[in-house]
Amino acid sequence: MTTATLPRPFLAQGWLRALVGTHVSRLVGIVMFGTIVAMCVLVPILSPYSPNDFVNMPFMAPSWAHPFGTDSVGRDIFVRTFAGGSVDLIAAAFTTGFAVIVGTTLGTLAGATKHRWADTILMRIVDAVIAFPLIILLLALVVAVGSDKPWGFAPAGLPAALIALMCVQWAVYARLARGQALALRNADFVVASRVAGLNPFSIVMRHITPGVSRITLAYAIGDVVLVVVILASLPFLGAGVQPPAPEWGSIMYEGRGFLRNAWWITVMPGAVLALTGLSLSFIADSLLDNRR
Repeated sequence: MTTATLPRPFLAQGWLRALVGTHVSRLVGIVMFGTIVAMCVLVPILSPYSPNDFVNMPFMAPSWAHPFGTDSVGRDIFVRTFAGGSVDLIAAAFTTGFAVIVGTTLGTLAGATKHRWADTILMRIVDAVIAFPLIILLLALVVAVGSDKPWGFAPAGLPAALIALMCVQWAVYARLARGQALALRNADFVVASRVAGLNPFSIVMRHITPGVSRITLAYAIGDVVLVVVILASLPFLGAGVQPPAPEWGSIMYEGRGFLRNAWWITVMPGAVLALTGLSLSFIADSLLDNRR
């Protein structure tokens, strides 16, 4: 897979880039995402109450005292939304980081090696991993790992989801890295390095890996959105982060039965999730545009 056929990141369709240019699109994405991250860090720290405190009457509409309103038991949705955002973003960053490192390393070696048997074996493993249904794997791991006990700082239900995502996500980056490594292996500067007597390991590390990693890292920024959305959708399948721990998906799941008279329970964290995805998509879209 070359940069010409690289898949577009998750949400952005290039309309902002076409309207104001690549650099402004990236700046807008960085400002939006930086603001959300800052809120996820500062709101739980500066708030006078914790995400699970009963602060007022249930089903209070958004107000100055409670900007996102309160939920069915009187907890502040504003605090819970940004406390849950830190869980989703840290989990997505950890999962994607693992996938990028493992997938880029294996894919680069497969694309750069002269041993076709190694490349064939790895790609068949990658095909098998990608073909296996992610939802079935997630639900199976929930049963095997358990969703009722927290692991260290990870709330109950999150470890099983992270293990399942890490088992699958690396394969996408391995295929992406292999395609880029194959394209770079016969580039003029790589051939010149080979003729100059540079050993294969140095060629891979100095010339092929930087070109591959720029592509996989740019794609990873957009892929964080996909991981966040998957984590947020798991409570609707009976998996994911378990209540009362705050998390975007679990908050929206708890408010699903009150959309008619307490829409803010679901809409407010959903809006923050959408803005997070949009901001990351702007950044990834602009980075990939620079590589075309």
